[in-house]
Amino acid sequence: MKKRRMWAGLMAGAMAVGSLAGCGGGGASTTAAPTTAASQTETTAAAAGGDTTTAAASGEQVTIKVSLWDYSNTDYYKTIFSAFEAKYPNIKVEAVEASSAEYDDLIQVKMASKEDFDVVFTKGTPALSALVAKGHVLELDDYIAQSGIDEAVYSGLTQQMQLNGKTYAVPFRKDNNLLFYNKDLFDAAGVAYPEDGMTMDEFREMAKTLTSGEGSSKVYGAHIHTWASNVNQYARRTEEYDPWGNDKSVLLPYYETILAMQNEDKSVMDYGSLKSSSTHYSGVFYNQQAAMMQMGTWFINMMLENADFNWGVCSLPNMTGEGNTKAVGGVTPVSIGAYAKHPEEAWKFIEYVCGEEGALVLADCGIVPGYTSDKVNEIFDALADKKPGIPENLSKYIDIDTYVIEQPMHPQGREADKIITEEHDLIMTNSISAADGLQEMTERVNEVLGQ
Repeated sequence: MKKRRMWAGLMAGAMAVGSLAGCGGGGASTTAAPTTAASQTETTAAAAGGDTTTAAASGEQVTIKVSLWDYSNTDYYKTIFSAFEAKYPNIKVEAVEASSAEYDDLIQVKMASKEDFDVVFTKGTPALSALVAKGHVLELDDYIAQSGIDEAVYSGLTQQMQLNGKTYAVPFRKDNNLLFYNKDLFDAAGVAYPEDGMTMDEFREMAKTLTSGEGSSKVYGAHIHTWASNVNQYARRTEEYDPWGNDKSVLLPYYETILAMQNEDKSVMDYGSLKSSSTHYSGVFYNQQAAMMQMGTWFINMMLENADFNWGVCSLPNMTGEGNTKAVGGVTPVSIGAYAKHPEEAWKFIEYVCGEEGALVLADCGIVPGYTSDKVNEIFDALADKKPGIPENLSKYIDIDTYVIEQPMHPQGREADKIITEEHDLIMTNSISAADGLQEMTERVNEVLGQ
């Protein structure tokens, strides 16, 4: 029987994003050596071909502790975990969950106190980088080599999750940020649908054309959510922007375009109002208050469950009009905790949930797995048969040779990301000019990163 418990004093996040069957969704320092369970040396030696006898292999019942967020609200976790337990009946999974909003901070605290998590999920590369910098997760290169994993199935993401040339995680999920659009609103306005290879100027003009009405009945041509990524990922996708690079001025034309849409065209909602009201992007799009919206492919799962209109996707616009050549987005890394009691069983779990078996469960829910295969592509393309109005070409935006991680691995990545968010807020609320804000962002990030 799978066990589940909460971190002390926490409640699981209350909002689920809906489900199909079994799907619901809801700094530089030296690396310290693990001090409990097997040492890193012993662990990697076993993976490389030494004594690989595990408790589970000897018939002994083993329970692995898995740290993650919003387990209670996310049915695909339960589906995958149960299938893993069925395949490995001597290994039970204890999910130790926290709310999504608090997880990144709490996992740092828990691992600093040497919590014996066997498996650690992280919400992205900044959080993973911070754990690696403190020695809280194990190196996985020997495990990967011994398992014979073809890393090509992860679209280059395992390499992008390396720090100092070592791999510390395998991608469970990945996302490609796309431009979602409401076909019905475009049809009503007599405007052709967005296509791959749009420029930012074309995007702005299209949003202006699609904007209509006033007050509560107004339909905006586009919706720009409040995350800094909803501006900088237009440039990150083409790799002209490096979040940890020495110069953020490459973002200036993107900020100028978005600010003009907000301040002059009134074709997107006011940033300050969105922040103060905590408006969720999903409601804006579900309620057909916006014709277009940049969002990650996790939104496919949400649209499958909640949209009652025809919709489509295309690649993000950019200054030069580069089409669907690269994907950009976040990744959900999975690691072995440095203080794990059962590291070998933890690796079996990671192999399963990040392999094709776990990937097929995610794909059937409209969630993009870290693992890519023809079977995954077929599932995404077949989603259109499940519900009218769903695009038929989703695999075109899933199976892309190059995935660019939104935020590269860096020991001080979390601190730098907070600075980017702070300066983004100032720019978007017109508290500082875009040029001045990007200059301050550059100087502050460089200082934190020691550049």
